[in-house]
Amino acid sequence: MKYSKILLCFGALWASSAFPAPAPCDTLRVAFLTDIHVTPGNVQDSLFRVAVDEVNASPCDIVIFGGDLTNLGSDAELEHVHGLISRLKKTWYAVPGNHETTWSESACTTFARIFGHDGRIAFRVGGYLFLGYASGPFMKMAKGAVRTEDLAWLATEAAKARPDERIVSLCHYPLNNDLTNRTEVTATLRQLGIPLTLFGHYHRAPSLFNFDSIAGIQGRALRGKSDSDAGYTLLDFWGDSVRVREKTLGAEPRTRFTIRMQDDPQTLALASDPTPPVPDYKAHAQLVLQDSATIYTGAAFYKDLVYYGTTQGMLRAYDTRRNREVWRQRFGGALYTTPLVAEGLVIAGTTTDGLRAYDARTGRERWHIDTPTPIVGQGLVDGRGSGAALYIGLGNGTMAKIAVSDGRILWRYDYGRGQSQGQPALADGKLVFGAWNGHLHCLDAATGKLGWKWTNGSKSLFLSPGNIVPRIAGGRVFIDAPDRAVTCLDLASGSVVWRCTDYKAREASGMSADGKRFYVKTMDGELLAIDTAPDAFRRLWITPAGFGYDYTACPVTVSGGIAYLADRSGNVAAVREDGTPLWCVKCCNSAANFITEAPDGSLWATFAEGKIFRIPPHAPAGHKKKIP
Repeated sequence: MKYSKILLCFGALWASSAFPAPAPCDTLRVAFLTDIHVTPGNVQDSLFRVAVDEVNASPCDIVIFGGDLTNLGSDAELEHVHGLISRLKKTWYAVPGNHETTWSESACTTFARIFGHDGRIAFRVGGYLFLGYASGPFMKMAKGAVRTEDLAWLATEAAKARPDERIVSLCHYPLNNDLTNRTEVTATLRQLGIPLTLFGHYHRAPSLFNFDSIAGIQGRALRGKSDSDAGYTLLDFWGDSVRVREKTLGAEPRTRFTIRMQDDPQTLALASDPTPPVPDYKAHAQLVLQDSATIYTGAAFYKDLVYYGTTQGMLRAYDTRRNREVWRQRFGGALYTTPLVAEGLVIAGTTTDGLRAYDARTGRERWHIDTPTPIVGQGLVDGRGSGAALYIGLGNGTMAKIAVSDGRILWRYDYGRGQSQGQPALADGKLVFGAWNGHLHCLDAATGKLGWKWTNGSKSLFLSPGNIVPRIAGGRVFIDAPDRAVTCLDLASGSVVWRCTDYKAREASGMSADGKRFYVKTMDGELLAIDTAPDAFRRLWITPAGFGYDYTACPVTVSGGIAYLADRSGNVAAVREDGTPLWCVKCCNSAANFITEAPDGSLWATFAEGKIFRIPPHAPAGHKKKIP
């Protein structure tokens, strides 16, 4: 009797400790691979083949991939890595990472076609229900974000859990402030009784995190600091306990830590990220609407109507005076292209249904163009009446000129590969645009014939001018691409006038109304003004906007002598064109997409979390938040 009581007490003490008992024989054994970054022929390609052979020879039950399977998310890379994964003799599951969603040629439709889902995947094994979902960002550089519709899906799937079935969350991003809607996500998981999440993104040894009392297990990247340091993570699940082991290729696994999925002392002892700052925008901006889906487009206007698209494939026409929806069109996939209004039409590029034109008032379709690949780039309309023309990329590797009136393709220029994600520029009969193929292209706007193309010489497609808005003034083209250089080119010849690498410029730019000042937002959160006239780089001024480090590609909009810029964390700033900072306010927590001027002179800013704000014309100069 005494002996039994001693054993009972010992068992209670053991159960309350930070280190659960060793895994029993009925353990669910998981190989967790994340951040493998395979490109055909690269080092990771070879290492991953070795990892597949090891996993096949191991006693693991299933394999889980935590995203960043590829480098650029290209169709070829996705096909290749899927072929390698298919060599596994174990059941496997995968979610996309930011390298599949940010640079995708197909707006993630290829991932969905090959892997059978767009990020949402539910599977159960060994008494556990795993719920995987995408965490973006989609088609842009920004922080991660879980789409509103994916949170709703989580709730639906969690409700299907069987009695005593434990639920595990799976996504690529950590659920901290690297995720714009982190507090909403962790609150949802707690409400649904999901105590644990698996993630990648951080290229380091397997680690334990506390995400607002949600335990987070970070898997290591395939490739470590050297080729010999390659490996993956092993997870042993039993009851509500998890043992985390690191498996270096060719070596025996070593235990990193063991935890209970819920209320583990090791987890709770770790600090969570501080709560994001509270929005403070009311002196300068008005929240117009909150959509139920994520928004990655800008806004367009026709009289009292505003148009925008969502990740749920919805094109919405919203009456701003009556505060109600007038009409909507639904497509099979997400919208990333800002609608264009011209000649009484609303024109929208889609990821699944080509290019569509609708009557601006009624939403009745007027014409459409089917495209073999998704449209993700911004368009440009020039001219009026019967001469109005639309310039837009018709998917991967194609730029076209289209008659607005009836949708006739006037010319098309096939440049090979790479989406033209940004917006083209037009001046002096020349059309200039960049693409994710390393090149800036200049075409004859009337014929579509190539005049010249320019490259910065980098072999990395990451540094392509794929998501830029070229600015043209005085017969010159000004760009800032991910190579962190400001470049001035001759419009007629494409020759380099000057290049400046003294500032960390990246994709977000603007131009003054008179064309005398080219504006660049740096990655240090500054606004840089450059004189467009000299034959050498000449800085006029540089001023902090109040953001700090930032890399969102939201263009700089100039209106009424004020430059407006935004960042990846929901901040909007205004800087007078003499360099005087006016204000910086926080609208929300997600990245801004575009700041667009409406016919009445107001500015409309859209944000990924589904919010649209209106900034009145000539907003007051006073500011709540001091700019350092």
